[in-house]
Amino acid sequence: ATLYTLPALTDFPKGPRLRLQVLFDRPAASDVLGTTRIALRRNVLTMDYFADAAWTDQAPAMIQSLLVESLERSGRVTAASRDTLAIRGDLEVRTDLRHFEADYRGAEALPTVRIELGLILVRVEDRAIVATGTVTASARPAKNDVAAIVVAFDQALHAAMRDTLTWILANARTR
Repeated sequence: ATLYTLPALTDFPKGPRLRLQVLFDRPAASDVLGTTRIALRRNVLTMDYFADAAWTDQAPAMIQSLLVESLERSGRVTAASRDTLAIRGDLEVRTDLRHFEADYRGAEALPTVRIELGLILVRVEDRAIVATGTVTASARPAKNDVAAIVVAFDQALHAAMRDTLTWILANARTR
């Protein structure tokens, strides 16, 4: 099988640095999406996977790592980390991975890569919910092969991560 990986954001907008430590929980996902296999959907009732292609890590772990690295690289917060019992932060981002698949349900021959993240921002000190939201993104590949579809995953995930980080920073200011 060919293994694919996705890179972190490198082009997040500059802005004020917030004195915050942000923790990212590993995204919750169904068994279908919580795997290293690259998912595809042909109809509303079934999910499948691309043959001989996989992510280098389970999708939730990969997304968690990319969110941490992207926020860290942005320079917009004091620190970003995975949520572990050993680290105490100011805010925790809880994520629900709802869509992370190539969707072939349209009339066109090319799929649409769909990504949807449910987001909950939690203040760590008292476990209070600061904000809830949803981020969606999609992209179309240039052609119908796995390598081109992975490029579309990259484009859609970057849009979703940019929107997620913008949402975190906007809601962190109001906490």
